[in-house]
Amino acid sequence: MWRTWLRYLTVAVELWWVAGATNITVTGVSTGIDPKTHQRPTRRDIRELFSESGPQWDLYILALSAFQAVDEADELSYFQITGIHGRPFEAWNDVENVPGAPEEMGYCPHGELIFGTWHRPYLALFEQVLVSHAVNISNQYPPNHAPAYKAAAQTLRLPFWDWATDPTVPSFTGDANITVNGPTGPTTIRNPLYSYRFQNPVPSSWGGQLSTYQETSRCMGTDGSVNNMTKSNLSMMTVGFKLKTSVYDAFIRSTRFEDVACTDCGGPNFEDPHSTVHTTVGCGGTMADIVLSAFDPLFMLHHCNVDRLFAMWQAINYKDTMFERTSTSYGQFGTPGGSKITRDSPLKPFRADPLTFHTSDLVTNISTFGYTYPEIYDWDTSPDQSRAFVITQVNMLYGPNSTYDRTKSFPYPQKHPSEASGLVDTQQYYVAQVQLDRAEIPLPAVVGLVINGTTVGSLALLAMPSYGNVSTSVTIQDPRLAGLVDVNIDSKAATSVLQQGLAVEILHNGETEVPVNTVPSLKVELQAIEYTPNTEKSQFPRLGNVTRLPIAIRPVASKFYR
Repeated sequence: MWRTWLRYLTVAVELWWVAGATNITVTGVSTGIDPKTHQRPTRRDIRELFSESGPQWDLYILALSAFQAVDEADELSYFQITGIHGRPFEAWNDVENVPGAPEEMGYCPHGELIFGTWHRPYLALFEQVLVSHAVNISNQYPPNHAPAYKAAAQTLRLPFWDWATDPTVPSFTGDANITVNGPTGPTTIRNPLYSYRFQNPVPSSWGGQLSTYQETSRCMGTDGSVNNMTKSNLSMMTVGFKLKTSVYDAFIRSTRFEDVACTDCGGPNFEDPHSTVHTTVGCGGTMADIVLSAFDPLFMLHHCNVDRLFAMWQAINYKDTMFERTSTSYGQFGTPGGSKITRDSPLKPFRADPLTFHTSDLVTNISTFGYTYPEIYDWDTSPDQSRAFVITQVNMLYGPNSTYDRTKSFPYPQKHPSEASGLVDTQQYYVAQVQLDRAEIPLPAVVGLVINGTTVGSLALLAMPSYGNVSTSVTIQDPRLAGLVDVNIDSKAATSVLQQGLAVEILHNGETEVPVNTVPSLKVELQAIEYTPNTEKSQFPRLGNVTRLPIAIRPVASKFYR
């Protein structure tokens, strides 16, 4: 009996405690879901949304603008929700800093097993607030337009930017002003995708360009403009090869959650290309500063794509059980360093209900938050059918025969002339397994793998976490396709060129060279992986023998350009 009364007392205390709390719950968006088929609205490619320029595009732009205009003191303001990720290092939703947790850090768990699952409710929170603004705006249209805009608001979801298919920044994000059809007709407003302007002065202690400019920036222009699209795109094109091949490599080689989940997990993963986008797209601007990056309007488009890739991977590997092992947290605002990470670890500060935080187990399925992606039709197909369809889409978008080939080169080549006799049915591609201790490098940094001045692979490391062992796989461009050697030499000779010629350069902030002899933990192993091309679109290439070759850590003799 006393246990029963104790439980009642405990629940009463909990309810009393949360009564004074904000208790914002993350539910995602429930509108627009077909009650019969359970088909969910799609998160669409933002280029497609712009090209259509219909009611959903108008509502997205107007809603994002309204979102950014909400008073920064409001917990559901753009400032406070994007501020969950890093600065201002303050409690959100009454999730306070706790003993043992770092004070100079946001809630985001970079480099940890929950990197992908943590961002899922984060995006869902942003999406549910964005759509609420869209619904309000749709109700303001005159009777002749209201039905179309109200219907569009019901199915509106957060769009994504697929940088692995096309690394260039969507052109319309570089326009300071934008024209859309509003409730009163065509209207030109400040473009909410161009930058975010802070309503209150940014403290000088935040550092970076925000100390001078009270708005987010990407590749500052010489004229003082905060968004130089030409520089952004030139920068992004240098890593286009890496983005596409890293994504495809993660799909075909990582079949366990523990391998694909994060940069520190060992296998090819989605966090590495994600970090490359952060360090590259802004030329040292807001996106490159991980404690400020979420304020940039590109951030949510970027992370929506990361969630999409993760969701596609889940559909392919639906039999995989997440979290077959536990790991240890580096610590974030609200989470002590050294905490055990499991599938039931709280994804702070996101509440599933007033008394419960979301966990990786609770957010496993994207259906939880009421959306899908163009590649995922899981409401009326079997898991195996869905798997086959997603694999087909991955091959079409990112595989060696994908229709969009931005670099005219790939680490999964078709047969070279010397191997085209028909007697050889296997080819090979290259990856490098890179290990190092973050504490030995000033962060953020890029580790470049270079041959004769040409970068054939790179690893981006953000400023958080600031310590811990990195163990990850980096795709390497075939020296034959990179134009470094005669395309007609065989695989054995190409492998020898890589093993003997690879050099390493580490650049802090993309500029300052870090001597490799000051990083004793740095290890690089070249791996030549045999594979047989897929014969069906719904199949991945078949992987074969792996030849492992140690690489001597030698510095780059000439300047390394990313």
